[in-house]
Amino acid sequence: MATNFMAATMLGAGLVLMACGGPADIEDPGGDSLATQDAALSASLACSQDFSGVTCTATVTDGIPPFTYSWTQQHFLYATNRTYTSGPTAGGATRHFSCPGPDETGTSLYDLRARVTVTDSTGASVGTGYGPYFSCS
Repeated sequence: MATNFMAATMLGAGLVLMACGGPADIEDPGGDSLATQDAALSASLACSQDFSGVTCTATVTDGIPPFTYSWTQQHFLYATNRTYTSGPTAGGATRHFSCPGPDETGTSLYDLRARVTVTDSTGASVGTGYGPYFSCS
């Protein structure tokens, strides 16, 4: 009887030790999912002017598609000597802004410049700085 009691005590003690941090499982937990990281979202902006306006194109580097684009424009109005901002407005990677070039006398009424904020499918967001000003009549 003493042998059975001792065996039961040893078995019970072993179960308690295992429940309280006994020998660890020897199982590979797999790779750390936080160790791999996608490159950060970045965007650049290029704008050009033709006879009817200014066309700007955002180029996205890295990030996870699909991307959304939110455009903001600024007008510097010569008559008031003030800058006015409009937007943001949703759009695609390329956006056209109405901005007729100066007339034959070289008269400009306002200057226009734009910027874009790009958001990827994870919600990461990055904004470009404003592009250069373009003269408009």
